[in-house]
Parts: sequence; structure tokens; C-alpha cells
Amino acid sequence: MNKLHYYQALARLFAISTCLYTGITAADENSLTKQQLISQAEQFVLSQLDPDNIKTIDIVAMPIDKRVQVPACSSELTFSSSPESLSQSNVTVKAQCNDNNWYMFMVVKAVETQQVVIISSAVSPGTLLTKSNVRVINMDKKRLRSTTFADIEDVLGARIKRRVSAGRPVDPNNLCYVCKGDRVTISAGTSSMQVKTSGVALEDGRMGETIQVKNRRSNKKIYAQVTSTGQVEISI
Repeated sequence: MNKLHYYQALARLFAISTCLYTGITAADENSLTKQQLISQAEQFVLSQLDPDNIKTIDIVAMPIDKRVQVPACSSELTFSSSPESLSQSNVTVKAQCNDNNWYMFMVVKAVETQQVVIISSAVSPGTLLTKSNVRVINMDKKRLRSTTFADIEDVLGARIKRRVSAGRPVDPNNLCYVCKGDRVTISAGTSSMQVKTSGVALEDGRMGETIQVKNRRSNKKIYAQVTSTGQVEISI
């Protein structure tokens, strides 16, 4: 190969490399612009749904099609959405550049969640709830149909009355700290003197509830407050 052909080949190789580099850079810039657009759309929806920043909302914008070209916009993009759309899980957002009348519609998935204590492994009736069989997760509020617990400490020591499968929220109506038929310790007295005796629970009771129990020594039925697992107290 003579010098002329060598330099011509070198020039062609340099030109191809430059084109490839320019194409990659443009693609990277376009990708970055789309990512910024997605982030701004997510922030817009969050600001509309939770302006006071007091809720827990998971926000995820759907990816933008690779074929969509996002033009440069010298002014800030504006975002809008209808009240009807903001009430849905999939929020339609309009992103617009007023400089060149460019706009596009995006979909942002928004789910308000709350902390819920769930059963981590299937439990049968009579199972004592401990840190080994319950845990806390964030759940979609729209999926919750009844009252739930947010703190594990509120359910520890309670027993399940009906079988529950793994992943289900702990239902307050399915708990008893003292269950009907349980032997219980009945306490009565003051801060300086305590009297204790044994009894039998005549009904289920959650923490703080007043239930009917029977004193095993006297066979008298009395009302006492559930203070702990297997423990009730009479106020005097």
C-alpha cells in the first residue's frame, strides 16, 4: 500500500470513528433528557397527591418509547393532569414545552401505601404471635378492607383464633391475648399490695378490653381487664 492509499484509509477510519462517537453521545444525551423528563413527571404527581409530604406514596413513571425524540426546551417544562386522572392509580400526565409547542403524554403509576403487620408464615388457631412469624411491610391502601396494625409490638403475645395464610394482614378481630377457656391469673389490689388468684376466661379479650372471667376458687363470675397474655386485673 502506497502512502496515498494509507492516508486515505486512515482518514476514512477516523471519519467512521467520529460518526460513531457523535451518535453515541447524542443517544446518551437523549437518554439523559428522557430520564430527566421522567423524574420531573414523578415529582409533579407526588406534589399533587401529597403537597404536605405526610403520606407514603410509591411513584413510578412508565418508560418513554425509544423512538420518541425529546426536543431541547430553553424554558422549564410544564406538567398538568386532570383531577379525575389524579384519583386513579395510573395517572396521565401532560408534559409540555411552551417554546416550541411540543408536548407528550406520560403515565405515572402512583400507589399510596401504609405500614401493615402481616403473617410471615402460615399459622393455625392458637398460635402465639412472635417476631418469628410476623413482619411489617408497605401495602397498597386500596387493598386493605379492614383495620390493621402498623407496629409489631401491638400484636406480640396475642394468639390467632382462625388459620391465616402467609402474607395476610393481622386482623384485630382474629386475635385474643386471653382466649375463651384459657386459665388466667386474676390480679387485684393497689400499688402497695397485690392479691392474685386463678381463673378461667369466659370470653375472648384483646389488650385493654374488659371481659368476664370466673374465679376458680369461689366460682364467682367477675369482670376484669386484659393486661397481658393470660393476665387480667380487677380495679378496686
